[in-house]
Amino acid sequence: MSDYVSVNRAFWDELAERHVESEFYATARFRTGENILDSLVRERIGNVAGKRLLHLQCHFGLDTLSLARMGADVTGLDFSPVAIEAARTLSRDCNVPAAFVQSDVLKAPEDLTGFDIVFASWGAIPWIGDMTRWMQVAAHALKPGGRLFLAEGHPMMATIDEMVPADAPFRIRYDYGSRTPLELENQQDYAGPGVLKAHRNVQFLHGMATILNAAISAGLSIVRIEELDRIPWQALPQLVEADSEYWKLSDGAPQIPLALVLDAIKK
Repeated sequence: MSDYVSVNRAFWDELAERHVESEFYATARFRTGENILDSLVRERIGNVAGKRLLHLQCHFGLDTLSLARMGADVTGLDFSPVAIEAARTLSRDCNVPAAFVQSDVLKAPEDLTGFDIVFASWGAIPWIGDMTRWMQVAAHALKPGGRLFLAEGHPMMATIDEMVPADAPFRIRYDYGSRTPLELENQQDYAGPGVLKAHRNVQFLHGMATILNAAISAGLSIVRIEELDRIPWQALPQLVEADSEYWKLSDGAPQIPLALVLDAIKK
């Protein structure tokens, strides 16, 4: 798939139409006034009141608008025009002010600068073919002393076969940190049942060194890295519910990190 961005945009355009009202994304709860940003991210990102915040790959803006409810001055960016229009509609309907920009994140507008925080979470970087460029975009958007906050599925977890039965042991299916993109067919909607017309996509498995070195080369100083034992979706069949928000490996099972949290500051 030579033009992976177009393939992925068609995939995410269709998902955006489906996700706005899906139970998985809890949009109905947001419309009643709830902040639906997951508690792990909410705790670690801390007080954002009065901060200018750029959310990269914001999908239809639910987390973006939750951060706005926490007092941030938010801008969301996504490559899907369907997602961006849905985000703008949700912002108007809920009377939560926000700006939304439709753009390929690797070609983000040059005037997106001066932000206190650049934010991305849960399923953002597997869609990025060039982590060095992604980190450069984040660094360019930040003012000096500004903060990058990234919460993501762990690169180790991404190597595990997600198609085995729940009672089967782990099996490595994908190369760790492979430079070869995964060209996938017959992909389903992770947020609910149904057959997708745009069922092809291309994903990238970035290893820890790739992620961290990309941040360093972009002029970001790494403040803190966390490897966590839970994640807010059932990424592997072996995972069990940890609580109402997160999934984890069962007690007594071999443990691997499921999530990565990266905090970095622009020098």
